[in-house]
Amino acid sequence: MSELPLAEEFPQADDEIWRALVDKALKGADFDKTLVSTTRDGLSIRPLYTRGDETGADSSGTPFTSPFIRGFGANVSDPPWNIRQLCASTDPAQTNSAILEDLEGGATAIALQIAGPGQNGLKLSSADVLGRSLDGVALDLAGVWLEAGHGTAAAASALQSVWSKNGIDDDKAIGGFGADPLGVMARTGGHPLALEQAQSEMAGMAVLTHERYPQVTAVLVDARPYHGGGGSEAQELACLCATVVAYLRAMEDAGLSPQDGLAQVEFALACDADMFANIAKLRAARALIARIADVSGAGDALPGVRLHAMTSFRMFSRLDPHVNILRTTIASAAAALGGATSLTTLPFTFAIGQPDAFARRIARNIQIILQEESSLGAVLDPAGGSWFVEDHTHDLAAKAWKLFQDIEAQGGMAQALAKGTIQAMISETAEKRASGMALGKEEMTGVNSFPNLGEAKVDTEPHPLPDDLEDPAITVELIPLRRPAEPFEVLRAASDAWLEAHKERPKAALITLGKTGDHAERATYAESFFAAGGIETVAAENGDAYDMSVSPIACICTSDDVLKSDGAKTAKAIKKAGAERIYMAGRPGDLRKELKASGVDGFIHQGCDMIGTLEEAHDVLGLKPR
Repeated sequence: MSELPLAEEFPQADDEIWRALVDKALKGADFDKTLVSTTRDGLSIRPLYTRGDETGADSSGTPFTSPFIRGFGANVSDPPWNIRQLCASTDPAQTNSAILEDLEGGATAIALQIAGPGQNGLKLSSADVLGRSLDGVALDLAGVWLEAGHGTAAAASALQSVWSKNGIDDDKAIGGFGADPLGVMARTGGHPLALEQAQSEMAGMAVLTHERYPQVTAVLVDARPYHGGGGSEAQELACLCATVVAYLRAMEDAGLSPQDGLAQVEFALACDADMFANIAKLRAARALIARIADVSGAGDALPGVRLHAMTSFRMFSRLDPHVNILRTTIASAAAALGGATSLTTLPFTFAIGQPDAFARRIARNIQIILQEESSLGAVLDPAGGSWFVEDHTHDLAAKAWKLFQDIEAQGGMAQALAKGTIQAMISETAEKRASGMALGKEEMTGVNSFPNLGEAKVDTEPHPLPDDLEDPAITVELIPLRRPAEPFEVLRAASDAWLEAHKERPKAALITLGKTGDHAERATYAESFFAAGGIETVAAENGDAYDMSVSPIACICTSDDVLKSDGAKTAKAIKKAGAERIYMAGRPGDLRKELKASGVDGFIHQGCDMIGTLEEAHDVLGLKPR
């Protein structure tokens, strides 16, 4: 098809002319430092992409063609993806009620979490527990995907019994057993079986499923533990690649060809609120899976490969939890646009406790709206052709492949976990992310940005504590779940305890100098800054109005010009009035030494240590961690 000259009447765009205009607008500022951002994987995100950035794009522009970035299938399915609702209730009756309600409310599949080491969920205490939990479910229409951790073999056996007792023919059973010994080992720090035995058990399940259940997958290649631990997109994909290679080898040892083995695998990724990064991640995942399939001779199995996505638990916050609805909506949209074949949207209260019917309904409706009202599944790979998305997908896949090769060079995924290499890689990235949150460089609405001290509390039953892993046959350093919001949640919990005891929040005095235009912006920033730690602010128009009885903490807010004339004397007056700690909003520049000598103890601004400063303020106010 020839190109349509839609812009032939306009002057030809020129990169050099554009760059000259940008440099003029920057007024000498460095282009790369100002307009080019860098991901956790070291990949550059430029402000402009053009036709010359099509490197690595699928030139054919059609799905089901190499490199499979645009999809494993060539047709839009109905529904475009399965709405797989998570159920992690402990009681069979409650589980059954929730599952039936979810299915009646629009869910098309069930993710059933089974209790075990490192995770809560349904306790399979007797043979009929699973049967009672699935009573009334049309199991030939709604698939059941188990998330059973170390108890996968027992849960899979119980599910097969349920299918049999309900008269479900083998070829009509739908679901997945979710055997993932490496992922479970990484998440819990060990395994009750020796690794060779665990992988042999997994491979045996795959053989059984291959022979009996054409619509069931036995194996789960789950990258969510590495995402939850704080890993980057490329690290998550590299672990995905290394894990599937290990499992294909184990299944081949058990007699399954790579093609038959790949057909037994479901892949799982997490999606957070960085929409374009996650669209590119899912697209890159397909390219990486396809390359492994091609090298191993399993390419014919690609049309049936399932790519499951779940909204990231890492991005959740207990603070202002309704904002989680916005985050999960963005993440769900990214998964849909990236081409996930199934999606689990976590209820917005999941970080607080067990979700109620309303929270589960919101989770379902997010996907239903995306499918039926927004029609996000009406077009195959809608991001395809975007020069930015294509370029980023290519760069991300290349970075992930390099990391995957590094893992293989160490002997594969099992050896890398045993040596702690994966854990160290994930931990380093997580620490950088936590630092970005603490410094305010990465903003999280409701947490370190736009905190809401007057938020309505959400009451829900807490999650039961999971069992510990006892007498493991193999141990590794576990990859813990790391939520960046947690340090702020600790501070806010201490403030909540203070509120309960004193009937008011701890306070800091804002000393505003000059006219409204001089202090408004910095006073607003300071109010938000202290609120992130659960500290309310009380405004006073000048240093003479400071009252020690209001708070032992004061923060000066004004413009640089007023600061030069009045900053030092105001600080001295506040200190004389009894302030134990004085902060100043903004960067002091050349005035730092004078202000420090006058009594200013610290400066708050973007890039300062929010957590350290707020912890210091808590100490002065007498708050204790809760």
